[in-house]
Amino acid sequence: MSEKALPFDFGSTLEDRTEEVLGAVTEEEGMLLTEILLSYDGIYPSDNTAALTDRGLAFSGDDGKLHVGEKGMKAVSLFPLLGTKAKRRPYPEAFIPFLLSAVASSTLQSGRWQKMITSDFFTALFPGIEKERIAGAAVKAMDRLLKLGIADDSEGEIRLRRPEAESFMRLTEEERLALIIKEGCEHNREERERTALYIHLALLLSGISEDRIEKYLDLIASLSGTAVPEEDLFLFSILDENDGIISGREFPGKRDTLAVSSDFSITYTGTSPGEIYLYASPIITDSITEWKLTKSSLKAAFSLDMTPDDVRASLSELSSFPLPDTLYPRISGWFSSFSSLHADRVLLLTADERNARIIDALPTLRIHIIGKIGDNLFLMNTETEPLWRRALENAGFDMLGPTSGPHFEKTMADENKLPPRSFNPPEIREEREIAFSEEQAKMLSDSTADPLRKILILSGFIVAEAQPTPSIDMVNGLYYQEKLRLIHSAITEGKKLYAEFVDGSVLVGKAERTDEERISVNGHLIEIARIWRTAILPKGIKDLELHPSDNDSQ
Repeated sequence: MSEKALPFDFGSTLEDRTEEVLGAVTEEEGMLLTEILLSYDGIYPSDNTAALTDRGLAFSGDDGKLHVGEKGMKAVSLFPLLGTKAKRRPYPEAFIPFLLSAVASSTLQSGRWQKMITSDFFTALFPGIEKERIAGAAVKAMDRLLKLGIADDSEGEIRLRRPEAESFMRLTEEERLALIIKEGCEHNREERERTALYIHLALLLSGISEDRIEKYLDLIASLSGTAVPEEDLFLFSILDENDGIISGREFPGKRDTLAVSSDFSITYTGTSPGEIYLYASPIITDSITEWKLTKSSLKAAFSLDMTPDDVRASLSELSSFPLPDTLYPRISGWFSSFSSLHADRVLLLTADERNARIIDALPTLRIHIIGKIGDNLFLMNTETEPLWRRALENAGFDMLGPTSGPHFEKTMADENKLPPRSFNPPEIREEREIAFSEEQAKMLSDSTADPLRKILILSGFIVAEAQPTPSIDMVNGLYYQEKLRLIHSAITEGKKLYAEFVDGSVLVGKAERTDEERISVNGHLIEIARIWRTAILPKGIKDLELHPSDNDSQ
């Protein structure tokens, strides 16, 4: 143990014995024990030290001087944690990722970057912290990023050097702050570690009165072997003052950080990029990854029946920090624009006055009528034409002739294409082919990425690679009423339900309705709205759960 090193770990000891530690010694005793320890050769007893020896925290040595005992050393190692933590606010760990995000987006022009990172746009990303403090920290941090070679000022704009930035983001937050706050740390690893320890101890301060902070910082400097200017501790929000009480700002427990900016960029720092459910392309890989939400990406999300509330909920669940206030109005505005015009591919069905009243009254036909443009003119869904023709025939309109007119050509962009609504193929035969071994079934199953084909193979309905996959009546989640119809049929007929979810997982089994919004499949309680595609399978199909990891195409 070096002279100034402490014998116990701050964090783990506090987590294991919080109540015992906080009640072990008073603030004055902690300060006094620390002074005794830092004097190395001890101090002579006094009236102030009598309580320490009485409690076994210190003892008199052969030299007549007072030394810290084992129990007292435990208390000394935890002195920065004394006080209440109730006044703390989260440390803005998104500060550095947001700054790097701005650089990576190539939005900082040479000679004008100070104006951008001190603007209301940038400082508003950190609610609860003074604008002047964030602006000052951003200017100093940006200047240090340039000197450290993490950013490069050339060709008219600031650019990010990605290898250096990735190495920078692999450091702990305390080490990153040490490099930004203190010059010389980049050339002296020991000094960087000492400065990081100083910052770590300063962050642990809690509930210290303003007139005592200088004494505490002197002790922390002695413990770490270095010092940091007090103004930098406040500038970078390492310390925070509230009504004369100073505390360190805690780091969030989650080290993998995902932050959503009001400029619609999503910045992630960690070991893996996580899951971004909205369509956006990464700009930077590995430790620093950035996505951009755009009109086209949100249009694709809206095309999958997502609402602005769904988007906000998804981003809130992923983000490590509260979403900026300016984000939601823009998304809502795009959704209003998206939903203000609606185009449907339809067929025009004409009827006389008497038959029009009958068609209006048919419940099995209503779900296929997209709209009416007159008393006897119906706009019918093109993709469910076989279904509504069958409904008309069952109602006595068996003389309905073929559909006439031009064929409709699809014009939707590839990224917004929706799956066909349903199919009308023959059912799978309940009789199976000759049974084959589990090894053969697994080999054949591994040869396909289609979850339905996997299920039919494992259930013995497909026994050869050349055997085609039978088509089934399958409906996707965009057509909610049709999906309900299939689920209701599976429940009433006692057949197996095939349920495929947006994440690629599949559940097959007997379904039971629990309420209007949920059903139970093999004991799994699921919301009907969460099912992306559904179909009815024969009773002989095995009950199975398939996950994206089981599907080679995922």
